[in-house]
Amino acid sequence: MTLRAVLTALVACALVACSPSMNWRVVQLGHLSTLLPCKPDTATRQVVLAGQSHAMEMSGCEVAGALFAISRIEATDATQALALMADLRRSSLANVRAKAVHPVGNSGDAQTSFDVLVDGQRADGSALQARFRWQVYESGLYQIAAYGEHLGPEQTDSLMEEARIR
Repeated sequence: MTLRAVLTALVACALVACSPSMNWRVVQLGHLSTLLPCKPDTATRQVVLAGQSHAMEMSGCEVAGALFAISRIEATDATQALALMADLRRSSLANVRAKAVHPVGNSGDAQTSFDVLVDGQRADGSALQARFRWQVYESGLYQIAAYGEHLGPEQTDSLMEEARIR
């Protein structure tokens, strides 16, 4: 293959990988760093997990018909964070009216990191897919999520594969 053909192939791949609606950028929340496909808004709200109110910090954005978000809850210790993770998983699956939950492998251990792809339903009854990762690090509980009518790898791979705890 000539140098010109190789360069042409590389440029074509780069153009395919670039989506005008997706502008991936690094976002940090606590110890979690990942990529979001748009400039996020941030907020903090109170959520009730394991019978107690907890502050949940969130960064998220919406682009190309999908919502992308990361969130963090600071627990008192790692044991409490693990208990909160179980409750946050149940709550998140209930919120998307999960009909089918498909576990997705990741490089973490099953006790402190859990990934799923979910077929669910919006409040109006329309179809919804969601991709979640719940992860505990020290006393922090993190959730990475994407929601859309149909989620493809171009929407979720960068979000999940670039997630790092630092």
